[in-house]
Amino acid sequence: MLLGGVFRGVVTVESGAGPKRMLEFTARSVEVEDLDLEVRQTIGTWHLQAAPGTTSTVVGDSVTLYAETVAGTFTTTGQGASPPGDRVTVTPSSIPLWLLDPAAAASDSASRTITIKNAAVSQVSLTRATLTVPRAHVRVGSVSAPRRG
Repeated sequence: MLLGGVFRGVVTVESGAGPKRMLEFTARSVEVEDLDLEVRQTIGTWHLQAAPGTTSTVVGDSVTLYAETVAGTFTTTGQGASPPGDRVTVTPSSIPLWLLDPAAAASDSASRTITIKNAAVSQVSLTRATLTVPRAHVRVGSVSAPRRG
């Protein structure tokens, strides 16, 4: 849930693999129920999981969230067009018209909330924010070397 959420558009950010087109959202805060986060790196996979039934929070002066893909059932409160209520996948190349609604972006974003149920987000990055994960559980797995022969 993005509290005070505003879709800012598509931006290009630098990554280790070069420039990448990403969706940009800003919010007063972000709440994630049953957080389950996986980070894959060449040396292994880090898996961060919140305790079941808990809500993780992301707070900051103005939280900025970048994502390559956001999928889920979107609902919004506040001004602007409403999403259809079906599962939607949003990418930099596929942005639904209701998310581009200029009335919503121009309105007082403090009163707008974007909720994404059963969300799956890929290539996410948060800036100017602190993540709090209740009763966090971290696992680190190694990457197997390719077999030869």
